[in-house]
Amino acid sequence: MLEEKGCGMGSQEFHDLANETQAAIWKGVAAVTRARIDIAQTRLLREETRELRLQAQDARARADAHAVRAAYSAERAHLAAEWVARVAARPRLPA
Repeated sequence: MLEEKGCGMGSQEFHDLANETQAAIWKGVAAVTRARIDIAQTRLLREETRELRLQAQDARARADAHAVRAAYSAERAHLAAEWVARVAARPRLPA
């Protein structure tokens, strides 16, 4: 029938072409599927990375807060010791 219309392609050639076309389509479908899986995995990794980054920032903030408290406590202890030393060094009035 195709030969009657002047297509110039025999039945076997047509089926071979159809098979090649179908194979190419399925290769494309497989490639798209792999790409979608890769995109989904990338999104998951990005979310995990974001969570880890936030956890690291929180840890740094807590460490900074602890360091500030420790420095403040050390400064208070130093000032208290200095005050005690000054009070102890003052001359005593006779009672």
